[in-house]
Amino acid sequence: MTEDWRFTDERMQLRAAVFRALQHHLDENCRAVYEFCHDWVSQGNQDTTNVELYFQEYLRDVHQENVWKLESCLNLNPTEQLLPRTESESGEQDD
Repeated sequence: MTEDWRFTDERMQLRAAVFRALQHHLDENCRAVYEFCHDWVSQGNQDTTNVELYFQEYLRDVHQENVWKLESCLNLNPTEQLLPRTESESGEQDD
C-alpha cells in the first residue's frame, strides 16, 4: 500500500499549524478554514508563510463562486444588478 504524502506526520503537523494560524476565523468561516488547511497542505506548501494573505484571497474566491452559483440558480445575467426594492414593491403599507 502506498502512503499518501499529504497525510504524513510532517504534513499533518503543517495542517495543524495552518489551522492554529487561522483559528481566529473559525466563528465566521469554519468550513472555509478546514477546506483551506487541506488545500494548503495538498498544494505542497512547506510552511505557514503568508497563510493569512492567501486565506483572505481564498475567502474572496469562495464568496465570488457562491455569488455566481446563486446568480446561476436565479438565472440572473451577471451584468445585471439587483436594485433594492422600493416601499411600494415590498408590500409595506403606511398605517
